[in-house]
Amino acid sequence: PHIPTLVAEVRSYLRRMYFKADVGISGANAIAAETGTTFLIENEGNIRLATGLPRVHIVVAGMEKVVPTLQDGMLVVEVASRYANYKAPSYVSLISGPSKTGDIEKQITYGAHGPQEYHVVLLDNHRTEMARDPVYRQALYCLRCGGCLYECTIYPLTAGYFGYLYMGGIGAILTRFLIGGPENAAPIAYTCTLCGRCKIHCPMEIDVPKMILKLREELAQLGLAPSWVVRGVEEIIHKKST
Repeated sequence: PHIPTLVAEVRSYLRRMYFKADVGISGANAIAAETGTTFLIENEGNIRLATGLPRVHIVVAGMEKVVPTLQDGMLVVEVASRYANYKAPSYVSLISGPSKTGDIEKQITYGAHGPQEYHVVLLDNHRTEMARDPVYRQALYCLRCGGCLYECTIYPLTAGYFGYLYMGGIGAILTRFLIGGPENAAPIAYTCTLCGRCKIHCPMEIDVPKMILKLREELAQLGLAPSWVVRGVEEIIHKKST
């Protein structure tokens, strides 16, 4: 396929949808608690349209995205971008509320050229459970920069099929708690080689191998270890007993 042609077609189609939309939904790379400012990093420009054109903008983000100050939010932007192998992203948006103007008699009026409404929805979805665990809680430090995938020995061999929504070793932990439960996390957890390259490269120094080992222990207790792992263990035990 001719990639520029495909991109142009998608651009033309999506721009029509943006202008028709009543509500724009985005995630967040960080949210500053002191001002309620949402930080959004992108290269394509689609997020700017989705958050700027519809009448209502809704932010849906995990509670771990909240940081204390604007300065902390900017640090997240800088670190996530650099570890994603970008010198600088094409766009960084800071959104602190609905559009407004005070140009007429200094009276603040909401709903100028952007959204008239701005809402932030923070998701728990087992995140507090993760935060209470002394081992798993570090998974909440993940910036989703993807730097670990550049170092992962398995990810390129699987052509990207090392996880579903959350990729790599860290993806096994996030899948376990946030989207798929232990059953969906098992294949990812046992594909990880525990080489530790992700931990070395991670800007947050997240100890993924340590979390994977704990997850494997839980999966074994639940009877969710893959059959090839069970057979291997049984063979080792049999050889030692003989």
